[in-house]
This record gives sequence, C-alpha cells and structure tokens, in this order.
Amino acid sequence: MNGVIINQSSKGLINSHIINLTTNQGTVSDDNGKFTIQAKKGDWVQITNIQFLGKKIRVTNGIFKARFLRVYLLPKTNLLEEVEIKKKLKGVLSFDTANKQKDTIKDQMKSIVNYIMGLGFDNIMNMGIGKDERHLQKPTVTPGQLPGFKGVGGSVLIPYADLKKKRADRKFISFKEKFPKELKKIFGEHFFFERLKIPEEKYYHFIEYCTSLGIEELYKDKKHLDILKILLKASESYLHLLEKSK
Repeated sequence: MNGVIINQSSKGLINSHIINLTTNQGTVSDDNGKFTIQAKKGDWVQITNIQFLGKKIRVTNGIFKARFLRVYLLPKTNLLEEVEIKKKLKGVLSFDTANKQKDTIKDQMKSIVNYIMGLGFDNIMNMGIGKDERHLQKPTVTPGQLPGFKGVGGSVLIPYADLKKKRADRKFISFKEKFPKELKKIFGEHFFFERLKIPEEKYYHFIEYCTSLGIEELYKDKKHLDILKILLKASESYLHLLEKSK
C-alpha cells in the first residue's frame, strides 16, 4: 500500500514513522512525505512525527482497494502538566527542586552554578558589580591623576566603564562561540547535514547567515519552534546562494 503524509499546507512531511501495528512492520516517509508499506484490510496503521500529533488508522475496504493512504497531521502544541507545590520555596529553582536530606557545600555550589547557567542572556549582561568583585570597582582618583594614565609608582588606573565594557564583550564573545554548538545539540547533526543538506564545513557560516533573521533573540527566549521554522526556510535560499557561487 502506498501513501503520503502531509501537513495543513499539503506539504509532504519527511521522516514520518509509519508502523503496521498488526504485523509490527514499519517504514519512514521520504523527502516528499511518501511511503510504501505492506497492509491488508483490517490492519491498524500508526503514523507519527516528532513535531505533529500522531494518528492510528484502520485499513478499510475503500483504502485497501485504492491501495493509497493520504494522512494529514496537525502541529503538536506542547503543554506543561499542572503541578502542586507542597513545600515552602526559597525562590531559587535549583534549591527548591533539590531533594536531599543533607546539603553539603559542594552541593550548594553546584546548585548556584546551575542557577546562574539558567539565567537569561540579558539578565547576565545587566548584573551589577558585587562585593566579591572589588577589582572591578571604580578606582579612586587623586588630584593630578586621570583614569587611564600612570599614577604613583607606575600603576595604571583603568576607567570603571572600560572594565564593564570588557566584561560585556567577553560575555558576548562567549555567547557567539557557544551558540552554534547549542543549536546543534538541540536539533541534532542529522537535521542540519541530512535534512537541510547544509555542508558540514559551511555549518558556522550558515548559522551566521541566519543570525540576521533573529535566531539569537529567539534562542534567548527559548522559542525553539520559531528557530526551527526559520532554519527550514533559510536553508533553501542559503543553498541557492552556494550553488550560484560555484
């Protein structure tokens, strides 16, 4: 039996899984959403796709005679399950979700690090100078000395604003270096190199190409589905540019 898996826009869905639950045989749809599977009248066929709601369809007499199955899948909306809070919270997620009887210094430090790693990029950029960062405080300028010029003993006074800018620059560079790697973790190498057909040596160039489309801001807001839509659409124009540059 032949068939096709499509979305609401009648576009074929690649890598949809089709399983005959009666015979326990399965297959995967091609780039155009088409597939072929052995089935007879009365068999149950299950169709799933990671981004869409799955379906179970029984092979009726009409489907069996036509030997063709057309399946529409609707986009999946991820909803969080309702939870009941039964304990007093401290206001820090890593602390509140901990389930340990004894909290050692090592555990506390690990929780603090995890909490900081979970902060948004904008929150980190706007963090103030804490007491443990005295070396970043505004230096005291004595009469006759100007920030940025040598003082007594040849020491150099660096403006506070410059230190804050360097700190912001380091965070910006760190984000730029990690961002492509984080996208690869989220969507997988198979998505970029097999599904989108982006050459491996052009991966970082492709991500930079998509940056102007706002994917960095979407990543900071954890809007992964919106990033996915942009990558799918941008890959077509990007590959076209590569072909023209040959």
